[in-house]
Amino acid sequence: MRAPHLLAVVTVVTVLVGVAACKPDLIPGTSVEDTAENHEVIDFLGKYRDAVVRRSPDAVVGLTTADYFEDNGTVEQDDDYGRAKLKDKLKADFDRTKEIQLEIIVQQIERPDGDKGPIKVAFRYSQRALVDFPAGEKWITVTDVNRLVLHPDDAAGYLISSGL
Repeated sequence: MRAPHLLAVVTVVTVLVGVAACKPDLIPGTSVEDTAENHEVIDFLGKYRDAVVRRSPDAVVGLTTADYFEDNGTVEQDDDYGRAKLKDKLKADFDRTKEIQLEIIVQQIERPDGDKGPIKVAFRYSQRALVDFPAGEKWITVTDVNRLVLHPDDAAGYLISSGL
């Protein structure tokens, strides 16, 4: 009588081991599959992070496509902008910011249109910034999620077409 029970336990353990063996390896600190392309995307996000921490509007804009466009996810067109306005917005923000600390945690990388299409990167970020206000300096902390759309680029690896 114990043999059928033992057989059931062995079957369950075998199935569980098989399922665990099929789970893809993840890049440490992410929930993203460990592939060469995903490492390249994360390295590119490191360049973006460094440009923000250095408070360099030129460096951030240099990581965008020539046709960069942001619609802020709204139907109103008065809050839409391209590369030139992005640079102006970044310069204004960076000019009154003394220091920026930025952590980016990649949650998902997907290429919905196949090997040559854009890459959508969902990430959580935590940013602390020391900002100069008329009443004095103050640390501001923002934690949120965001999605960038990246396009492959022969020279830079990737460029951001929207999402900043």
